[in-house]
Amino acid sequence: MEELKKLDTSKIQIVHYGHRKCRFSESVDFRVNGKTITTPTFAPRIKNDNELDIYLDVKTSSGAKNLSAYVVRLFDTKRTIQYRLKKSEQRNLIGETLDPKFSNSLKEDIILIDPALEYLYYYPMMNRLRHSSSMPRLIRKYAEQVIEGVESLQKINEEKKHNNQKTDSITAFRDAQHTNFWSCIYKDANSRIKLIRDTCTSELQFHSDILIPPVPLITNPHLLKVTFDMNEKFRALSSDKGECADYFILKQQILKNESVMDSIKAYVADSESALTIFKLKYADLTNPDYALERNAVKKLFEELFLLSQHTDNKAFALFEAGYQTFPAALCSFALVSTAYNLDRGDRRATQGQPISEYANWYDPESMTLRNHDVLSVTTKNNNGILPCYCPECTKKPSLLRENPIEYNKRVKRHFLFSREYEMQSVIDAIERQNVSMGFDKLQRSDLRILTGLLPR
Repeated sequence: MEELKKLDTSKIQIVHYGHRKCRFSESVDFRVNGKTITTPTFAPRIKNDNELDIYLDVKTSSGAKNLSAYVVRLFDTKRTIQYRLKKSEQRNLIGETLDPKFSNSLKEDIILIDPALEYLYYYPMMNRLRHSSSMPRLIRKYAEQVIEGVESLQKINEEKKHNNQKTDSITAFRDAQHTNFWSCIYKDANSRIKLIRDTCTSELQFHSDILIPPVPLITNPHLLKVTFDMNEKFRALSSDKGECADYFILKQQILKNESVMDSIKAYVADSESALTIFKLKYADLTNPDYALERNAVKKLFEELFLLSQHTDNKAFALFEAGYQTFPAALCSFALVSTAYNLDRGDRRATQGQPISEYANWYDPESMTLRNHDVLSVTTKNNNGILPCYCPECTKKPSLLRENPIEYNKRVKRHFLFSREYEMQSVIDAIERQNVSMGFDKLQRSDLRILTGLLPR
C-alpha cells in the first residue's frame, strides 16, 4: 500500500493500492472527517425525507458498502434532513438517540450539500429558490426579481399579441438576467462575500462533509471565468471551516467548446482542491447526434484519470450523471451521483397521456428505465418472474402486485441495490484485472453508444 500524502482527519485523503488499479480504472480509499469509503461509490441525489428513509433502510438492511454517500440540493434540505438532524439529537430515557439510522449515517456516510445554483438559469425552479430559507438571501432576492420580470414580460407580450406586434423573448430575458447576476457577483466583492458566507453557513448547518462553492451554470466563456473566481474565493474564505471542492456545472452545448474544456482541465491540474466535482446538466450522451459531446467527455475522463495518477491527492465526482453513471465509475470517478429517476423527467406525460402514478423501474440489463406497462409485459413473458435478482425484486409479494405508493418505494429500493451491484462489479473487475468487463456490460445494454466514453 502506498499513501500519497498524510492529512488530518478533516481533510480529504486519497489512499492508493497497487492491486486496485487496472488500465483506466482504479478503486481507492477516500477519507474525510474520519469517514472512509471505498470507491467507486454511488451517491443518490435525495430530494425528500421519504427518499432518505429508503436510502437508510437499504443501507441498514443490506450493509451496502458502495452506498456510502448521498447528495442533497440546498433548497431540498428543509424537507430532507433538517427534521432528521433535530430528531437525531434527541434522546430517550436511557440516553439512546431517537433516530439511530440517521445518527449512524452522520457518522459513516459522506453527506454532500449541493448549492445547485444552475437553477438560477432554469425558470421552473425559481419558486423553490424564492421560498427556501436555506438559500442565501441574494439568491432568493434574484429569484423573486426574475419571477416578477417574467410575469411582467408575459403581460406585455399578451398585449402585443392582441395588437399583432412581435413579442419579446422570455428566454433572452432569462439569459441576460442570469449572466448579469453572475457578472455583478464577480465584480462586487461585498455581494460575493455574502453569497460565499451564506452558502458555507448553510452547508455546515446541514453537515456537509465537503464544502461546495456556489457557481453558475457555464453557458459561455465569461461564466467559466466567474466559476474559476468563485472556486478560488470560496476556498480562500472557507478552507478554515472544512475541506473545499472545486465545482464545474456544464451545459451540454459547452462541451463542444474545446477552449473551455482545455481551460477547465488546466485549472483542475493546478488547483489545490483534492476533490473536483463536475455536473453535466441535462446531458444525455446516448443521443447519436452528440458525437462531439461524447468525444469531449471521453477526453475529459482520460485526462482526469491521468491527473489522479500523477498528482498527489486528487479525486473526482460526477453529479447528475444520468446514463453516464456506470461509465464514469469505470473511469475512476470516486463518487457518481444521480437521482432515482436518472435525472430525467420521470413519468412525464407523453402524447397527451396522463402522468403515470407508477415510477419507472431501472432495468439492470439494458441500464435504462422501463415504465410499469413494459415491466408487466416483460415479467409476463418471463413466466411471471421479474428480470432481476436483487432482494427487492425477489421478495414476496411480487413488486407488480403492490399499490402505486408501495410500488414506487420498492422501485427506488431496487434502484439502489442495482447501483450498489454495479459499483461492486467495477471493484471486482479491477481486482481481477479485467475491466473489459465494463465495456462488455455496456456493449450488451441499450447504452452501447457510451462505450465511446471509455479510453481504449
